[in-house]
Amino acid sequence: MPLRHYPPDAVEATIRSGYAFHTLPVAWGEILGRFDAGAMRHVAAPALILNGEKDSLFRSGEADFARAHRPARVELIPRAGHPANFDAPDAFTDAVRRFARQLTAGR
Repeated sequence: MPLRHYPPDAVEATIRSGYAFHTLPVAWGEILGRFDAGAMRHVAAPALILNGEKDSLFRSGEADFARAHRPARVELIPRAGHPANFDAPDAFTDAVRRFARQLTAGR
């Protein structure tokens, strides 16, 4: 969903906090074709694969990424698309916090 569909105050706050939307085309150009599920075999840390339930593009590869890194955990944000942090910020934050708590509990 284009950013114009999100509350302007949320987008402005995100930009003020340092998120540089204007860099996305260059970043995607660098990532696409270089990072695939096979890259997960080189990840030594626990991983959270966090997708919006309605994000059909990125969800199409989540099982491959999870299989490539067996300790990876897949979690879906209900009713959210690709920008799940905008679509459901509380659910997104809760998922990240749960994952972080599990990491610190395991020490």
